[in-house]
Amino acid sequence: MNFAAVSGSLAQVPAPHYAGLYRSRFAIAGITVEVQGDAPQSVDLGPQLLPFAIDDAKQEDIEVQVEWNSSIATSLGRELFHSGCLWSAHKFGTGLHFDFTTERLGSRPYKRLVVDQNFEQARVILNRQCLTADDASRALEYPLDELLITHYLSLGRGVELHGCGMVRGDGESFLFVGHSGAGKSTTAGLWKRHVPVEVLSDDRIIVRRACVNSAKSVGQEYPTYRFFMHGTPWHGEAAFASPGRAPIRRIFILQHGSGNRIERLSRSAAVGELMARSFTPFYQSRFVDPVLALLEEMVESVPCYRFQFVPDQSAVERILEFHD
Repeated sequence: MNFAAVSGSLAQVPAPHYAGLYRSRFAIAGITVEVQGDAPQSVDLGPQLLPFAIDDAKQEDIEVQVEWNSSIATSLGRELFHSGCLWSAHKFGTGLHFDFTTERLGSRPYKRLVVDQNFEQARVILNRQCLTADDASRALEYPLDELLITHYLSLGRGVELHGCGMVRGDGESFLFVGHSGAGKSTTAGLWKRHVPVEVLSDDRIIVRRACVNSAKSVGQEYPTYRFFMHGTPWHGEAAFASPGRAPIRRIFILQHGSGNRIERLSRSAAVGELMARSFTPFYQSRFVDPVLALLEEMVESVPCYRFQFVPDQSAVERILEFHD
């Protein structure tokens, strides 16, 4: 299967169903991804995604084809965003593609992710000029896996936040959201040392809405939704990453302080604080608007607080004794 960009024309959307010889599957926040390729290395999930591997027969949400090409030409599509490091996003036709480039491997992309407009069909093209057969296991390597999931979520399906989340044995959960350096990994470590908890992640949490039951009225059913936090593979310094999930009862915005102080945020302030700490693809409004709507809905039912804390056991105790 050849990538058309080599001859100067870029395929607008991924090819139809591709019957790869090898397959693997993983799920993050309830999103099932099937990976297909012609070699075992092509569908290798790697150590980061392996704890999220699944083998059930559930219909996949995203289908990924991994293939090789003799070369990948410089993108012909309009650049929408450049990360400043490995990847850039480009618009072409009805879909998008992401180019991954590093000076160590030359000026051309060493791989390219091509997606349809709904992020349900994807192709990962590996460049033979830059990579060897043994490098096929790098097909899903971070940040490609996160980019795929984040963009899929941002089309009204959820949001990824800079956050750490913990769950106690009785099911009580705690979600802390913060910028880099705000103390997420520190908080996860404190809780792990002082309270029997499962840490879903110490750096990146996905929030999604789920139907928990239906209320009936005059012959009609009205679904009841609740927001859940999910662990992700993309951990921080403390290296906590779990495929588990838990309902969200409260949200705390982390800030370092001289004491342990909790302040209730207004709904509008909470939306702004959460949006600023989200992994929203801000370069297109079609991603921003659904995330904003989701956060506005969430703060209607989930209280949000600013938590200024000191990095010791007293911070854990302050949260455990707190009542709305």
